[in-house]
Formats: sequence, structure tokens, C-alpha cells
Amino acid sequence: MKTFNINLNINATDQNELEAKLQAFQDLQDHLDHEDFIAASEVIVEHPEIVEFIKEVIPEEGGELGMTDYIGIARKAFQRFAVA
Repeated sequence: MKTFNINLNINATDQNELEAKLQAFQDLQDHLDHEDFIAASEVIVEHPEIVEFIKEVIPEEGGELGMTDYIGIARKAFQRFAVA
């Protein structure tokens, strides 16, 4: 794999926000393969409201989801995002 140098402009209110955005980008790059990274980016760009939904349903730090939680999340997602 090659490493490329790029110039990137990022809007941030301060150094901390800039570092948080860059860390989030690095985390996604480290944990998703190329196809999943591109697909996730496309979903977020096309449907930014999904970010708020994820924040609502994500377990607290160290928490785990059970089968009932997954069913509830699926139901909630269907209600919110299903096309009529």
C-alpha cells in the first residue's frame, strides 16, 4: 500500500475540534476496509439524519446490546426511515 500526501481544509472552531475530526477520520480508516469506508461515507452524506439516530441507539461506554435491544433498534429505524 502506498502513502499519499494531501492538502485538506477542515472547518473547526478550535484546535480540539480539529483534532477530534482528524481522529474520527483516522479511526474510520483504521477500522473499515475500503468498500465499507466509502459506503459509510456515502450513507452519511446522503442521509445525515442517521448520525442523530445512531447517537440515540448506541449503548453507553462499556454497555452491550442484547437481542431485545437489536429488535427495538430495528423497529425504531423502520419507523423513522422506512419509505412509505
